[in-house]
Amino acid sequence: MLKKFRAKYRFGVFLQKKGLTLIELIIVIIIIGVISYFSLPVFRPFLEYSGLKKDAWKLLSDLRWYRQLAIIEHNNYKFSFDVNADSYTIDEHDAATNAFRQRLSTVVMDNDITQAADSTFRPNGEAVPSSVITIKGNKSSDTISISVFSTTGLAKMVTP
Repeated sequence: MLKKFRAKYRFGVFLQKKGLTLIELIIVIIIIGVISYFSLPVFRPFLEYSGLKKDAWKLLSDLRWYRQLAIIEHNNYKFSFDVNADSYTIDEHDAATNAFRQRLSTVVMDNDITQAADSTFRPNGEAVPSSVITIKGNKSSDTISISVFSTTGLAKMVTP
């Protein structure tokens, strides 16, 4: 009996079939396509919210960076927000006279800025005035707020 089994299922028999047939490959591609088609609506809100978080983290990192630069370089850095264009600009000002020196950056956001007040970081680390910046995503429930405290100049993200 063992001889019959060995004769029928030699080791070389298993090595003769290499790869997939075209039909098997097409079936696998169709299955992957169907799964992707039905899972896309589940992931779309996640992708939109991650875009909102990306904009909020960019703004937060800019606020923190220019606060540090104000302390190190003894200059004023002013954040001016344009709510209609969903953008903000960063300007460098002289610390003693508050005279405009140069425009450093203009950032256009992918999401809507619904509330913002201009803030200036001073060389002692404070922000004048304190402000709350609110960014709204595509869904009305997706909002992120960034608070800038006047006495310390620290910026903090608040997600509901």
